[in-house]
Amino acid sequence: MAQANFAYSLPASDPAGVPLALSIFADRADVRLEMRGDAEMAGFRLAQVGGLDLLLDGEASGLGGVVMVDCPTVDAATLAALARLDLRAAHSGAQLIVSTSVAALDDVFGCLDQSGPQLLVDPGRAERVIALGRVLGQATSLRLRELSDEDRLTLLRLTEQVGQIAQ
Repeated sequence: MAQANFAYSLPASDPAGVPLALSIFADRADVRLEMRGDAEMAGFRLAQVGGLDLLLDGEASGLGGVVMVDCPTVDAATLAALARLDLRAAHSGAQLIVSTSVAALDDVFGCLDQSGPQLLVDPGRAERVIALGRVLGQATSLRLRELSDEDRLTLLRLTEQVGQIAQ
């Protein structure tokens, strides 16, 4: 059986070839910079990058197909913004990746019951990269769907093993 010739250097894109949009919301500048770099390396187009205040203030704006949020501490306004973001993601089909701390986990978990987000607790860079890989692996409209079922299963096992190594 001939192996398909894939161009792995191409960006993560939709069927029309447009790079997938990703939004990043984090108050910690170093974390935001890491998230930005990892998203760009994965081939995402950045829709928005900024602090959590962008979620709290002003009008709702386009988020993109993937939203990464870092909220290690929460208050009432942050929880309200997360609940609003959860509903928007559930209705639009956007995938959420939310990192938080052990102290804020219960509150954050309670706000995110509609969209099926990936919750990361006190993650490092490796866990965030794995979460982006899962998003790419789960997106049905990406080139990855062209893999055989066996290849897809192998890729998912590899992702799980990398997650275990990161832990």
